[in-house]
Amino acid sequence: MNINWQDFFARRTERVTGSQIRQFFALTERPEVISFAGGFPDNEFFPREDLARTMASLVKEDARQALQYGPTEGIYELRVFLSGKMRQAGARCEIGNLIITNGSQQGIDLLSRVLVNPGDPVLVEEPAYIGGMGAIKSYGGVTNGIEMDEEGPRPESMVKTLEKLIARGLKPKFFYTVPNFQNPTGTTTSLERRIKILEIASRYDLLVVEDDPYGELAYDGTVPPSYYTLDREQRVVFLGSYSKVLIPGIRIGWMAGAETLLEKVILIKQTTDLCSSSIGQRLAYRLSHDGYVNRHIERLCDLYRQKRNGMLEAMQQYFPPSVKFSRPGGGFFTWVTFPDNYPTSRELLEMALERKVAFVHGIGFYSNGGGSHTARFSFSQPGLDDITTGIRIFGEMLWEIESELNKNRPAVNQ
Repeated sequence: MNINWQDFFARRTERVTGSQIRQFFALTERPEVISFAGGFPDNEFFPREDLARTMASLVKEDARQALQYGPTEGIYELRVFLSGKMRQAGARCEIGNLIITNGSQQGIDLLSRVLVNPGDPVLVEEPAYIGGMGAIKSYGGVTNGIEMDEEGPRPESMVKTLEKLIARGLKPKFFYTVPNFQNPTGTTTSLERRIKILEIASRYDLLVVEDDPYGELAYDGTVPPSYYTLDREQRVVFLGSYSKVLIPGIRIGWMAGAETLLEKVILIKQTTDLCSSSIGQRLAYRLSHDGYVNRHIERLCDLYRQKRNGMLEAMQQYFPPSVKFSRPGGGFFTWVTFPDNYPTSRELLEMALERKVAFVHGIGFYSNGGGSHTARFSFSQPGLDDITTGIRIFGEMLWEIESELNKNRPAVNQ
């Protein structure tokens, strides 16, 4: 007898769909494909020898704690260090305001589980990080996109969306935002915008979930103060991560917020995984406490800055002028916008794959529909030579499209 697995799945699994980024990994991981798809750190930048020495030392000197279960909220030493780090940045953050998570992605998931009922509206950026929207939707949240420009989310769009929802008897729970070098656009929200958005959040009694995995990877100066630092009402929840600035394999991130909220999150986390990796936390603490992580971030900024510059220079050189792209001050991504008379970005991706170049089309980053002529290009993984070669190949394809469009354009009467 064949099992009909659909009869066994919980109804909430119907809300869980595959990420378009994952769908293309089978193609983009082929060695002959130059991939700008994955937003992963460069494998070559992992400090293997330093990590191996520190890990060996941990196991030898601190095995009883490093190899054992730990407290759900995270080990004391790391929480003290991270809360102190946030205070140094101007935030009001004591150890009771911070817990350890399995990367910032688990933080989004836990918050969605704690805050979102099926049908609840949640505000997100437009376009927004796919993983964040996926977590929200998996618990029945309905994402509502807030338009963005080069300064970040537009306050007037937020107010308009809030008023529409309120008129329908709906009250959003929170606004999810990646304010620094945003995934997918690379945009950094200006200080003025952050202040206005906090004012709107206060006026409409809205929480702000601030996801900041990229803020320390700044290549052209520093970023504005975090929403969490600017907040005076404890309505901001901050998510941080070691994944981009050290290694993602240890799966260590943190959540900072009001103690009342964190108490509930801890209870939910207990049912999820009991605790985050003890050895990962102790590795992160030891490397942070002795200043290694800060020194490593300086090296990463130098290395990724070269890749960012290489991609932007190649796009400037090889793309037609009608194709626009963002110029991020840090992070991993640039956002490309194609003319409306071009094939869609999904079609462009299929054409590019035939030439062994990959990226992520923009449709999946939108919750209100749209993005058909946008794409995310990541410069974090490919080497500099591959970046130049891949952008050149894709640019040649775009010029061929331009040529066809010009050929088919009606002649203008003289």
